[in-house]
Amino acid sequence: MKRREFLVGSTAASFAACAPNITTRPKPRFAVTMDDFNLNFEEVLSPLERNKRILNALAKHNHKAAGFVTGQFVNNEIGDKVVQTWSEAGHLLGNHTYTHMNSSEEVVRVIEADILKNDELMSNYAGYEKIFRFPFLAEGGTPNKVESYRRFLRENGFRTAPVTIDTIDWYTATRLETYLKADPSADLSGFRDYYVDMVITLANHFQSLAERLGYNDLPHTMLMHHTLLNGLFLDDVLSALKADGWDFVDAREAFKHPIYELKPETPTQGRSLLSVLAIEKGLQDTHFPDIYRGFGQKTMDALGL
Repeated sequence: MKRREFLVGSTAASFAACAPNITTRPKPRFAVTMDDFNLNFEEVLSPLERNKRILNALAKHNHKAAGFVTGQFVNNEIGDKVVQTWSEAGHLLGNHTYTHMNSSEEVVRVIEADILKNDELMSNYAGYEKIFRFPFLAEGGTPNKVESYRRFLRENGFRTAPVTIDTIDWYTATRLETYLKADPSADLSGFRDYYVDMVITLANHFQSLAERLGYNDLPHTMLMHHTLLNGLFLDDVLSALKADGWDFVDAREAFKHPIYELKPETPTQGRSLLSVLAIEKGLQDTHFPDIYRGFGQKTMDALGL
């Protein structure tokens, strides 16, 4: 062996022996979980066109998502086609009640009947599993109602589907639709940029909160809605998250994590499960981004959106 080769080899070996043991931080992971399937808004894209674009975005990223379907929105010919395409594409389908009532405001037995009515409808689709998400992420409001719902769901074989990343996209979607009603030919690039930035910021916020709670490698469930907003910009959002260092995880796999079996004493009341766990752990400041408080209303007002 030549002297130079020996020295190079020896130096490399010595460095390797002395180098600190650096642990590579795992990439944060998420699954898209899309609620409601309200197909009433038809500006720019028809409901079927919107659905096709959403499914194409998921397929482009080779991602199997979850759809939590509200029965009254899809109990028609077009709705049936939409849900069937999700089932055929291999996505998980779950129960989001039949009429999308707020469980904190209604009588328990009314909500329970509504869940069962939707279960009967959704059982027609091969992708459906008995996994349930409360509309408005409202789990009952009072300790007695929360316990009643939990007992009902358990006795009827349902798992629950909490959210860890809330994108507050429903509010952005509502603003977009109002904007288009005023001007159907309006430039929507501002909404796209705002939405992409918001999702990335909120995803990283909730990942940071997960780490503070000890869930460093949590497979997140990201709340979105089947709206025109996602028909137009879901691919932009998913591409941006991937560029930001996020990985996808199959929704079915994500829901196997033990965190989704937790039953906090504090009702979710429209919040991420992580926010509730932070409250119970005594974290006074979760560092939620100020620009998105109040669903981002002041920020969108300032941007003219």
